Amino acid sequence: MKITLTALVFLCFHTLGVLANAGYNIKVNIEGYRERKLTLAYYFGNQQYIKDTVKVGADGAYTFSGQSPLLPGIYTLVMMPNNVGIDILISEKEQQFTVQTKKGSPHVDLKFIGSKENELFQQYIHFVSEYNPQLDTLRAQYKRSAEGPKKEKIKQALQKVDSTVQQYLQQFLRVNRDSYAALVIKSSLPIRYPSFSGTDEEKVIKTWLYARKHCFDNVPLTEFRLLRTPHFYQAITTYVNELLFQHPDSINAGIDYILNQLRPNREAFDYYAIHFLRQYLHPKVMGMDAVFVHLAETYLATGQIQLSNPAQKTKLIEVSQKLKPLLIGKIAPNIALTDRAGKTFNLHDLKSEYTLLVIWAYDCGHCKQSAPFWKSFYEKFKDKGVKLLALCHVTEKEVPACWKYVDENGYGAWLHASDPLFRYAKAYNVESTPQVYLMDRNKVIIGKQIVAEKMEEVIAQIIELRKKNKL
Repeated sequence: MKITLTALVFLCFHTLGVLANAGYNIKVNIEGYRERKLTLAYYFGNQQYIKDTVKVGADGAYTFSGQSPLLPGIYTLVMMPNNVGIDILISEKEQQFTVQTKKGSPHVDLKFIGSKENELFQQYIHFVSEYNPQLDTLRAQYKRSAEGPKKEKIKQALQKVDSTVQQYLQQFLRVNRDSYAALVIKSSLPIRYPSFSGTDEEKVIKTWLYARKHCFDNVPLTEFRLLRTPHFYQAITTYVNELLFQHPDSINAGIDYILNQLRPNREAFDYYAIHFLRQYLHPKVMGMDAVFVHLAETYLATGQIQLSNPAQKTKLIEVSQKLKPLLIGKIAPNIALTDRAGKTFNLHDLKSEYTLLVIWAYDCGHCKQSAPFWKSFYEKFKDKGVKLLALCHVTEKEVPACWKYVDENGYGAWLHASDPLFRYAKAYNVESTPQVYLMDRNKVIIGKQIVAEKMEEVIAQIIELRKKNKL
């Protein structure tokens, strides 16, 4: 194949031109802004992170530039000293443009040169800003109004304005369907529900099922151009925290689905895997530590999650291994204990419909605060098939002090025990006190770490639920 010198020269200059246009160059002019610095930040997860901070140039402008392109997303220009933010779009194709605005009215006077995406974004924001106050006013009026002709009139006005907004929105998304602005705007939209028939309860269930099925319609999990927007995180956390049935099995399956979708993007996969690991390491809901164990075993122990700190990875795996035998639904570890009379017995030998194991210490401040609630609980539940076993977490030398505290405070009515050899400490992962476990007649764990103040309420609910289900 013959290539002329002219062609080679053209190819050389063409390549240099492409390289020259690579990266990003965003010039910002803010009339009236006198601070020396301006910051560029981006959204990721539920936070914003600083990408760069630049000083004002000789021309009075702030220029953000770099040789490598920015990843697409919603970025924020942050004005000092009050951290006033101006959101801008950065797409894959538009990374060299100029932003112009005024300090006193940064959003109203916002203009762009060389960025069609941001012009579209601002066009949509201005339209919504015009109609949102009307919608808010009508909704407030409708909520305050009594049933009757006036309320019906407000409803009709509300529907008319909403219809105008929806028509504009659908036309905007259709006309600009290939734009990044349309993608971002669509991702911010709430789910639009159809009308459901049935009883009020049936409508609630149908609404929930519809939301769960369509949660990611506007925010596809494999659309990684949305990763640096707040909408991506909102969709994922709404799905897990609100739309999944709040049981470990359901949550495990839901998170597995999300992570499988995110797997092609290493950054997204690691971030959300670690996010949910942290969330369920110290769950707010009893029994949800099973989710942490599942994630640690499935993704962390197998090396699928990349942690920069190997020691942290080892620690988390160890924690999951300690928690696994103590999950709700597991048979409680059998332990040998000694009662106050010196008689040895095994936990599993105790005969009762329910056994509440409390591991405590006489010099533990939290235990002292909890003890009156344990006493009240015992007095109300001792005739309902509940045996309270208090295991004092002390050395052999301190055992007498434990019993002295029990007698002086009138806590001697229920079964007390100790094990100076601390054989139970490993089995029950005792790193702090108090530790609380509720077991059924077969010593299966059915409740754990129940705070003393809520003990009567929670255990009453558990017992009632088990009776209802004939367990």
